[in-house]
Amino acid sequence: MDWQTLRNQFMRQIGGDPPGSQLEDELIQAYTQNPDVVERSFEKIALAHAAGKIRSPWGALKTEVAKALDAARNPSHDKGSSRTKAIQRAEQRVRNELLHYDRWDEAEDELFGERATLREHRTPELHERMAKLWDDLRPLGELVEHEAIERGQRNQQHRARLAVTTTPAPTIGGPT
Repeated sequence: MDWQTLRNQFMRQIGGDPPGSQLEDELIQAYTQNPDVVERSFEKIALAHAAGKIRSPWGALKTEVAKALDAARNPSHDKGSSRTKAIQRAEQRVRNELLHYDRWDEAEDELFGERATLREHRTPELHERMAKLWDDLRPLGELVEHEAIERGQRNQQHRARLAVTTTPAPTIGGPT
């Protein structure tokens, strides 16, 4: 979700005006660095406001975001390593599976689509990197497909020959 959408959705939920420019700049900065934390803070404050527990949602949001971003109060794992692992899994997937997809847009959807593992990590550089990997490996996928078709045709021909040679000769005059 982008900042404008998140902010406008929150404004509809609280039935209020936009934040002041200084507060919005602070929130944008926080959202740029930690979008998940800020989105959860928006949801929490919107629910509390709807329940009548908060009168000043923007002020409460500022406090909640600051509290959520305080490292001492909010320990987290290294996002870099999870990003690295997600990219490694996606590259392995291209090598094993996605090289068999006929078109890049199908493989792209699997990598960066709505429920894909790289959706959160998408950058132009990563997108280009994955597209190049798929382009480099696609000829191998086509080769495997071509060999499978040839193998299938050979099997059909072999079965046809076996069917002709293994059919018993008809008996003339019946058993003796």
